Amino acid sequence: MQTLFVYYKLPIAEHALWRPRVEAFQVELKQKWSGLSAVLMQRPEATPDDIETWMEIYSHSQGVTQEMMDSIAAEALAHGLPPKRMSEFFIPLR
Repeated sequence: MQTLFVYYKLPIAEHALWRPRVEAFQVELKQKWSGLSAVLMQRPEATPDDIETWMEIYSHSQGVTQEMMDSIAAEALAHGLPPKRMSEFFIPLR
């Protein structure tokens, strides 16, 4: 079962701007993909130049599919979310 991890960097000064936008985006995704779980996290510390790293984690009881990943990426661009988003699938250890 695949879990999707999406991470990107933002200036601390933009935290209050991006948080509600990303949270609203995740609500829309959960409405579109029944059973999708979405979590928004950040690293506990920023870089010395005041940059935060955020992580969106998407899981589904049947695994996140490539179709879901492609849809999430396309919709993120359509919503004007940060463009330098790195996406990776992970699976449980075998």
